[in-house]
Amino acid sequence: MDLPRVPALAVTRAAVVLAAIALAAPAGAGATYGWPLAPVNRQHPVRGFFDDPRQQGTEPPSFHFGIDVCGADGAPVYAVAAGEVRVQADGLALIVDTGDRVFSYWHVVPTVADRARVQPGDRIGAIKEGFGHVHFVERHGDQYVNPLRPGGIAPYVDATSPTVTSLGVVAGKRRVDPGAVQGVVDLVVETSDTPPAPLPPPPWDGVRVAPAYVRWRLVANGSPPGAWRTALDFRSFLAASTRFTEVYAPWTTMNRPGRPGSLVFYLTHAWDSRTTPDGRYRLDVAVFDTQGNSARAHIWLTLTNSTP
Repeated sequence: MDLPRVPALAVTRAAVVLAAIALAAPAGAGATYGWPLAPVNRQHPVRGFFDDPRQQGTEPPSFHFGIDVCGADGAPVYAVAAGEVRVQADGLALIVDTGDRVFSYWHVVPTVADRARVQPGDRIGAIKEGFGHVHFVERHGDQYVNPLRPGGIAPYVDATSPTVTSLGVVAGKRRVDPGAVQGVVDLVVETSDTPPAPLPPPPWDGVRVAPAYVRWRLVANGSPPGAWRTALDFRSFLAASTRFTEVYAPWTTMNRPGRPGSLVFYLTHAWDSRTTPDGRYRLDVAVFDTQGNSARAHIWLTLTNSTP
């Protein structure tokens, strides 16, 4: 994407415990649970994050409704809770005894019968040949929930920070000079997160995954900062598929084997700059993961609507 790269001094990153507390917003009650691969009490590589962009063939684009946990083809897959297994076309579902959650395992060959009763740590399947991962899904009622949120899968430790690559102004697919902004425009950010250790194995070791939360604000030169506005919030629940083109800008590309993707998000659509007095403004952006690690960046915009 041909947008101004953020100057190095304009970006700060932090792993802040207080931010994690303030921004976590766990979804639903219930205890944490282990990993679907052995050892179940140890963190595994994750190559696909919740709400990543997805598109298969001619199907419309959608948000990734789970996480992709790396594992060898044929590796055993385990129950993360007590419940009843339902065998499905591309894997299985585990209906938890408490009745408030369903876990789904995709790209898995079941090794138990339909409606089998299982306990945490029981083997229930194996990764299908050619997939190299389990697509692991958590659902509360009719809502898909982010397994990497605090209160979800454990242990999960992430000390890496997101990256802000660029900020910019566009009109349609045309770049707008941030020093001469006029009329109705979109504000966009290219940003991504990096999976924590252990990293996914090649060819997925360079993947760029979706951050959990992005917010922005416009600050007039010499004025105190105003309130933040939310651009996206993937911390807990799956975004509605109808919002895909409102969240991801058209320059977004998916991760492919050996080819990391590029994630470009709209901060705001169809912003009418004429509703704001002409002058110089700082566009601030703050990006967070589910654990509160953050990256912050800014660029300067000049509104020139009164200029012929």
